[in-house]
Amino acid sequence: MPRPPGPPGALLYAGVVLRREPTAYFARLAHEYPRLAHLRLGREHVYVLNHPDLVQELFVTRGRDTRKGRALERIRLLLGDGLLTSEGERHRAQRRLIQPALHGERIREYARTMASAALEHSARWRNGDQVDLAAEMSALTMTVVGQALFGSDLRGETHRVAESLGALLRGYQRRMLPGADLLLSIPTPGRARLFAAIERLDRVVRRLIEERRAAPPGPDLLSALLAVMDDDTHVRDEVMTLLLAGHETTASALSWTFWLLDTNPTAAGWLHEELDRDLPGAGGGDSGLSYADLDRLPRTRAVLAEAMRLCPPSWLLGRRTLLDLELDGWPLPAGSLCVTSQFALHRDPRFWRRPERFEPARWIGPDGRFDEAAPGQPRAAYLPFGLGARICVGLSFAWTEGVLVLATLARRWAPQVRPGYEVTRQAAVTLRPKGGLPVVLRERERGRASSEY
Repeated sequence: MPRPPGPPGALLYAGVVLRREPTAYFARLAHEYPRLAHLRLGREHVYVLNHPDLVQELFVTRGRDTRKGRALERIRLLLGDGLLTSEGERHRAQRRLIQPALHGERIREYARTMASAALEHSARWRNGDQVDLAAEMSALTMTVVGQALFGSDLRGETHRVAESLGALLRGYQRRMLPGADLLLSIPTPGRARLFAAIERLDRVVRRLIEERRAAPPGPDLLSALLAVMDDDTHVRDEVMTLLLAGHETTASALSWTFWLLDTNPTAAGWLHEELDRDLPGAGGGDSGLSYADLDRLPRTRAVLAEAMRLCPPSWLLGRRTLLDLELDGWPLPAGSLCVTSQFALHRDPRFWRRPERFEPARWIGPDGRFDEAAPGQPRAAYLPFGLGARICVGLSFAWTEGVLVLATLARRWAPQVRPGYEVTRQAAVTLRPKGGLPVVLRERERGRASSEY
């Protein structure tokens, strides 16, 4: 069968992509094969979509002719049959159940929790302290998810969840290699660490469910799940998915945002100019922001959008074809694995001006408002939350949390990466700073921002 061109050999893919720097590899692949590339992963044929037109066609137009890709197949070991990993009618039913709790008026209610948690976190920081900002953002976003979605206080579980999640992600690339299923059946120290991490996370989630079931029903999502689901295993799978997906991606986005602000002082000054204004609902001081303030924070949203362009927490999307398809004139047999890299699409010079530069102002329209179309990129060239039927169900939740947390913390703080520390990427389930993000907390003087940008 004829196949699109691409670099030869499974060893190249497995060795370079999965063990070294996969994000840079996919960026090079898009440069060398600007539309569609073919790779071999063991016995599996992999098709890499490097053009937004093809991404739109496969993920949206032909979305019902595909199912989840290899990454979500592997992570099912942890998440079970939750919203992120389920398929078909079950996935659609789960989405219909969960979606109302993550949209509309409920987001307005969650916004108070988000702003309050950020303000409390800010109050605990001390000028000159050294902290791991990635861990700090993880703790903050976990607090928000616990309070908003589960009606629970998860602050005491932060270290346990972070440690377990780190153990899972450190070996993630190896579990994407051919033969990983066989390796998981062999008793090794790595396998023992993996299942110990899953067990620790499982205990946290099951305790959370037990405590919520014993309490009076509340307005939170977990109460709603318990009201309609009799099977605790199904509830466990949904809670595990919402706990990890709901805090990890936003924490990563915020961590990368503060790093980019630290390394781009002009853009930071542009943001601070907005944050130093007397925002309605903010009292001109350190009282909390509210949902009503979001429209007055277009630059904050632009900074977050630009950070997710350069460092998208979800950096790789995959689908497996359910039937024989034709894409860009090439036959794709049923069962083919198709992937696209948001990291590569977001930095492709065909679709972005000065793609490697951190320029948040590209997201501001002529009227001064945030506009996702302002950079002029084609459809499906920017997809930090995915696209199609499986677009992130918590998109509104994530945007609201990201903007309110960033605005709250950046009004007072300008964290600086520890001198001499080189920040590198770890591309696992999400794109996160490898080894954390050690910073020195610096309290900034308000009113000294620059508008030159």
